[in-house]
Amino acid sequence: MRIQAEQLSFRYEDGRQAIQDISLDIPSGTLTVLCGVNGSGKSTLLRLLAGLAQPTSGRILHGDGKKADHRAAEAVSMVFQQPETQLFAGTVHKDIEYGLTQRGVPQAERTEIIASALRKTGLAYDEFAGRSPFLLSGGEKRRVCIAGALAAQPGLLILDEPTAGLDPQAAQSLLGLVQELRRSGLTLIIGTHDLDSFLPLADKVIVMKQGAVHYDGPAPALTADPVLLADAGLTAPAYASIGRRAVQLGLLEGVPGSLEELLAELEKHPLPVPEAASLPAGSCAPARVISPDGQSGLPREHSANYSDDGIQSQAVHASAVATSTVAASTAVPSAAVPSAVAASTAVPSAAPPSAEAETAHAATTPGAPQPGPPARRSGWQQLDPRVKWLGMILGSLVLLGMDALLPLLLTAGLLAGLAASARISWRRALRFFRPFLLMFLFLWLLSGLSWSSPDFAIGPLSFSYAGMLRGGISVLRFLLLIALGFLFTETTTGAPLREGLEWGIAPLRRLGIRTRNWSLAVSVTLQFVPWILGKLAQLQLALGSRGRRARGLARWSPRQIALLIVPLLILVLGMGDELATAVESRGYDPAKQRTPVYQLRWSKRDTLAALGILTVAALLWWTARIS
Repeated sequence: MRIQAEQLSFRYEDGRQAIQDISLDIPSGTLTVLCGVNGSGKSTLLRLLAGLAQPTSGRILHGDGKKADHRAAEAVSMVFQQPETQLFAGTVHKDIEYGLTQRGVPQAERTEIIASALRKTGLAYDEFAGRSPFLLSGGEKRRVCIAGALAAQPGLLILDEPTAGLDPQAAQSLLGLVQELRRSGLTLIIGTHDLDSFLPLADKVIVMKQGAVHYDGPAPALTADPVLLADAGLTAPAYASIGRRAVQLGLLEGVPGSLEELLAELEKHPLPVPEAASLPAGSCAPARVISPDGQSGLPREHSANYSDDGIQSQAVHASAVATSTVAASTAVPSAAVPSAVAASTAVPSAAPPSAEAETAHAATTPGAPQPGPPARRSGWQQLDPRVKWLGMILGSLVLLGMDALLPLLLTAGLLAGLAASARISWRRALRFFRPFLLMFLFLWLLSGLSWSSPDFAIGPLSFSYAGMLRGGISVLRFLLLIALGFLFTETTTGAPLREGLEWGIAPLRRLGIRTRNWSLAVSVTLQFVPWILGKLAQLQLALGSRGRRARGLARWSPRQIALLIVPLLILVLGMGDELATAVESRGYDPAKQRTPVYQLRWSKRDTLAALGILTVAALLWWTARIS
């Protein structure tokens, strides 16, 4: 399947520009590598191409490119980086079958399609179909996810960081699978940081930089010019760095296109070994072997290890060979050799750059399109956390005491104004409250049921106005409590939140209460809420990639929720286990004092804010009493 993008742009909910004015043309049957540092817009572009997000402007054409073909868009499958966020059913068979059900595949055809998809990924149906996907290894989970994508018989398969988190053997096996899929004629787009593995396979490479396309073309031209990758904050593959140095020394005629090609070229050149006097201090010269033409080189059995040790061990051997080559072939002092080699043969780190490094790089790169100015800190972020704890506690107590509609409506207006002053996007708030709306709507209708003195009926159900009013007040009160907590966690990060709480409950230490345990539990619980919402969004996105894209309230139907419960619980339990391990590994002792990570500072602004909170809480309490 051919896919084209015309002047795509996308903005986040808070108005920041994610990608800007991107145009692409990816031919059918090709393998395209999409790379870029974190924050460059790579993942956003992948979701747009998969049809899982809608562009702010521009359009995406699938198929012949003459018009937007919605049926062709349905023939796009995407596999995400984390397999644990895209597995839903109790068995591998049922998990893959879900996508087929969504696409209307007849029941009689599903087993054969599932078996074929598993076979393509190297998994035997008889062995894996009845197993739980949650209990498989990381590589097996990734293969099940790919099998689920292939079962839909897509014209385009998008893989996001397919080798991330895999051990070398599983990663090498997955690379073999990708090569087989490429030979089958399937159009592939791979978003990755693993350039050493995927650039040699690519027909086309797209490099993202700060939301725009920095490079769009073949891989050899990209690796031949180190500036192209360096300007985008990326490091060239090890084979390209070593190959360029060998070209500079006259050992190779051109930069190799893969590690295997580099090793094959180096095999053709017997490498002279430097004299012991010219070696860096502390190093040992390898045994010398005299070739038939009288030249000295490395032992043959040493170079024979290059073929079967795997990509990473080959890179180490290649670096060693290049080091010997540079040391023997350049007329520079021995002290300069290690630094020169290190600069020209640096192997890229497996970990992606940090967000701080990306921000620093973006700020120092001239001429690049900027995603937009960072959001300014509101006055909320500058307040002492103790003030916000005061507002949270007083607000909760006042809300719990309200049983009339007027004060609740006044509180709702106040919270809306505070959220606007804190610059919280209404889309962000809507996404937060969406999971609660159906539940509270059901509770509201349930509270209005009346069999003794109904005022009106909807079908077989009878309702009373008094019951609807009482239920509405209760539901609104709980929604406002949730809104207060949302406002609190959105404007207070973890460290200030915990320090403020520990300060408030410090007097309880005199009673022998371990307040550190309390503060840790409360802060972790409050910080869990945004994390859970983020995981819910990932799970919803993965469900959308498996078939019909549910919109609006349909995303929270009973069937959708049933599919989300098990993987979400597994994620929560896994995160809880990781937190417990982290606490234990840090030698956490609740009986000992600790050095605070955030210094509490009270200012005149905080005094005014505290007085304002006390005044508003008193007014709302008085309004609730007279209503």
